[in-house]
Amino acid sequence: MEIYVQGTGSSFVKPNEVRLALTFVATDNRYEDVLRKGVESVDTFVKEILLPHQFTVEDLKTSSFVIREDQKYNEQTRSYEKHGYQYNQYALLKFDYDKELLARLMEEISKLETPPAYQVHFGVKEEKKVKKQVLKKAYQDAYEQALAIAEASQKQLKDCRKVDFQPTTDLCLSPMKMERNVKMGSVDSAFQQIANTFTPEDIKVQETLYCVWLTD
Repeated sequence: MEIYVQGTGSSFVKPNEVRLALTFVATDNRYEDVLRKGVESVDTFVKEILLPHQFTVEDLKTSSFVIREDQKYNEQTRSYEKHGYQYNQYALLKFDYDKELLARLMEEISKLETPPAYQVHFGVKEEKKVKKQVLKKAYQDAYEQALAIAEASQKQLKDCRKVDFQPTTDLCLSPMKMERNVKMGSVDSAFQQIANTFTPEDIKVQETLYCVWLTD
């Protein structure tokens, strides 16, 4: 006799990492000028934000970089027209969860002449370890289901013959995130407001196994 079961494991984990996803944007009529502006905005961030807080240039990981024609829609001609160029550079900065450091970074970024847009995500550094523990729970759940079915059928549960598993590709991130345009009152009060009130939700990690068990 074969028993087909679906085992599910889940766990709630407290975030221990901040992931600051930055977008540097610049526009200009000439390609050379937009490139210069974009590079300068990144360089300013590195010199005024990154290095003073003991980060290194290597800590800022660029995920995408593009310069493209900036187009706008003309209602009269009903067509898109070239409107110079746009520079976009996407970068990620990770660091250990620290509300005071995060608050200070957000406050100082807001004071830059050309601040980057950003989103703040809260994650878990040991993603593989957490998911491995959740998989063990899923397997135990599948075993208990199969055992209950075998006993109800007056059979002896033997071995698990097959396991199908579709690993989740989702990052372990808290549902809470913040964006640069979040309303925090005046810049001067932003630091204390973030440090005192912004607490990320726990992260729910879940995995599912599909198992085939044999009985005698």
